[in-house]
Amino acid sequence: MVTGHARPTASRFGRRQAIGVGAGGAFAAVLVACGASGEPAAPAKPAATSAPVTAAPAPLATKAPAAEPTKAGTAPTAATKGFANPNLIVSPDWLKQHALDAGLRIIDARAAADYEKGHLPGAVNLPVVETFDPAQAKNLPDTKEKLEALFGQKGIANASRVVIYDNGKETPAARLFWTLEYAGHTNVAVLDGGLKAWASSTSIDAVSVPAATFVSKLDPSKLPTKGQCALAIGDPTKVVLDARSPAEFRGEDVRTKFGGHIPGAINIEWTENFGPATQLREPEALTALYEAKGVTKDKEVYALCQTGQRSSVSYLALRLLGYPKVGNYAGSWVEWGNDEATPKTQGA
Repeated sequence: MVTGHARPTASRFGRRQAIGVGAGGAFAAVLVACGASGEPAAPAKPAATSAPVTAAPAPLATKAPAAEPTKAGTAPTAATKGFANPNLIVSPDWLKQHALDAGLRIIDARAAADYEKGHLPGAVNLPVVETFDPAQAKNLPDTKEKLEALFGQKGIANASRVVIYDNGKETPAARLFWTLEYAGHTNVAVLDGGLKAWASSTSIDAVSVPAATFVSKLDPSKLPTKGQCALAIGDPTKVVLDARSPAEFRGEDVRTKFGGHIPGAINIEWTENFGPATQLREPEALTALYEAKGVTKDKEVYALCQTGQRSSVSYLALRLLGYPKVGNYAGSWVEWGNDEATPKTQGA
């Protein structure tokens, strides 16, 4: 059901969601059931509140249910941000306005328990941990065949316009974004600010969508290896970007057999990509942050952290800024720091 006063009406649409009307249709149905107005409401919680819930701008509520849906494309979706690749991020307002887009698939990358407490209407739950390879201890992505089956099960086709979110200022959405790009999907975006920036009604109804066919084309440039990171040491055309905390980088906070960092690595903690709230910083600020540390577009960037999750946020930021060669070393420090043979440096 949908949180807020529209609970009885929204339950009808919850049943429609359960039989697989699609993310766009179910999302729009719930938004209309909530009652749209021109002003966004305060963030809603799973429990009912005494204040009216506002789900979307007025134009969405007046759209006829039988109208022909718009095709979801790759047009810029965050014009106010001004990123080099604006199609990789969407605002809450954009997502509300494009609820009826054909081919839109909204993915909640959080844990199932969080999804059940409240999620975006029409969103399918795909906890990012389900994309990890259980046969390896380094949080590497699963095999090509298993990723294809998983994404297809969640209704993600090669032609789908995929929008991913988490709570905001977290790692699951960025990690799933990277995994989909690694698997060859070319139309993926992240909801800027996540659920905390949504500021509209949420749903607790489970969403089921028709299965789709996803054929992956793994991109090895997105997944640099330990060997590649070793070869990057001293190479002026490459840079290792360490997204861990300064204490981990210096070797004071040790979480593996050995502490420290890869010689020559540059430390920019993943949280520096965000502003004071849950949205990413403006492109000008992010550009200044990275260029000041020597992480420039003319270099190939290998991002890492402890397990390749925090560094996926750095990967997303650099992709938004238009860096042509950036990858996420998913083995990260849990692999490098447990290997006695890899070189390590302590201190700043």
